[in-house]
Amino acid sequence: MARAGAAVWHDVGVPTPIAPFALSRRGLFRLAGAAALYAATVSTVAACAEDEISGPALDSLTAQLRAARSDAADATAAATAIPDYAAALGVVAAQRTEHADALDTEIARATGATTDTSSTDTTVPASTTTVAPPAPPPDIAAVRETLTTSARSAAEAARNESGYRAGLLGSISASCTVSALVVLA
Repeated sequence: MARAGAAVWHDVGVPTPIAPFALSRRGLFRLAGAAALYAATVSTVAACAEDEISGPALDSLTAQLRAARSDAADATAAATAIPDYAAALGVVAAQRTEHADALDTEIARATGATTDTSSTDTTVPASTTTVAPPAPPPDIAAVRETLTTSARSAAEAARNESGYRAGLLGSISASCTVSALVVLA
């Protein structure tokens, strides 16, 4: 037994008073300076590590951009010729236009230049004797086929990319597949 006034053994931890964190004004300025230096370093490193593209990666994104613009034009042309599918083709055209815009934005971000593939050469030859009639608008089967081809192409391109570009191309592939198999069903 313990005697009166003797130290008693405890089976539990005894709380120890902790001094509160004290920061002087000079310490606060040092901390703010270190935080500003850290932020500047991180932003510089992030800017230097920006992902530039060229060669096959750029060619792949540019091909996807052209396919998106072509699919949108085909869907718009088919919508005027096939009134039963006009609403569905309008959705497909709007989605493919959004895909083209997203691809254009990504190419411009990565290269620092804009890619205007929608503009065409508008020069007219001096003498034209025959004018080819405009091609008839594609039918639903042709639009489905081009969307399926675009989906396969975007999926293949996504396999060769990483990060945001892989996600962008993967979502384009999924959207084209849904458009071909569900929207235009």
